[in-house]
Amino acid sequence: MNQTFDIHRFALMLRFDAAEKGRNYLMMAGVLVFCILAMMLPITQSSEPSEFLRILHFGALFMIALFGGSLYTSTSFSQYSDQSNGIAALMIPASRLEKYLSSLLLNLAFVVPFLIFFWQLHYWTIDYANTLLPSGGTGYGYIPKELFEYTTCCYLIIHASVFLGSIYFKKFAYIKTAVVVIAFGSALAYFNYSMAIKFASKPSKFLAYPLSGWKVWFYTEEGMERPKYFAGFYHIRFSETMEYAMQGFAVWLAVMLWICAYYQMKEREI
Repeated sequence: MNQTFDIHRFALMLRFDAAEKGRNYLMMAGVLVFCILAMMLPITQSSEPSEFLRILHFGALFMIALFGGSLYTSTSFSQYSDQSNGIAALMIPASRLEKYLSSLLLNLAFVVPFLIFFWQLHYWTIDYANTLLPSGGTGYGYIPKELFEYTTCCYLIIHASVFLGSIYFKKFAYIKTAVVVIAFGSALAYFNYSMAIKFASKPSKFLAYPLSGWKVWFYTEEGMERPKYFAGFYHIRFSETMEYAMQGFAVWLAVMLWICAYYQMKEREI
């Protein structure tokens, strides 16, 4: 098979993949959209402030970060998972690059709009809910900007990791990829935890996500001789340059995982 890239052949390959996987993708999208609406719309039905309804938006964000892209992506290369389908997939008259880009673009066509839909729905529901509250009271606030940026980067990395895992593992790709990602994330979180404990001199409480700033609390202890330290809260943030560098690192890591997936596909054996 000619391995040069042809735009017409690529368009045909994209249509073929959409016909093969589009129905499953739409069904998964329907389930996720239903869950998102069920968690985010109740805040628009209450004229009284509710902390529980506000926390539901954070729960929806957590669900999106974990499942919004990974459920689609876990089936990106499902046609290579067994011998009968794998041989048929390899025999399709298209180059490896065309097959790869078709799977990647079809995934991104669902993954990216889904993330945009979540944030637009969040902003709209918060704005609408605030119009229902009594005037003069404290309204609902948006999910913090730093958390928005952090979860967006995580969303991209999780998608790229599952994309690589779907072609790297021949069986139980989603489960095996989840185990690897959770193990790596846990090790990174533990390292970050150890660093926070060491450099913050054992704070009373802290909140620190990997590759992000630290929020540190110090509480006075009963019987403690002052001024051992004063009770206080400290928000240790990266500089603007470092924040851009971290975001750039997330994009670079996702691109590297996509490239690894391409070379893994080239070496795929059925």
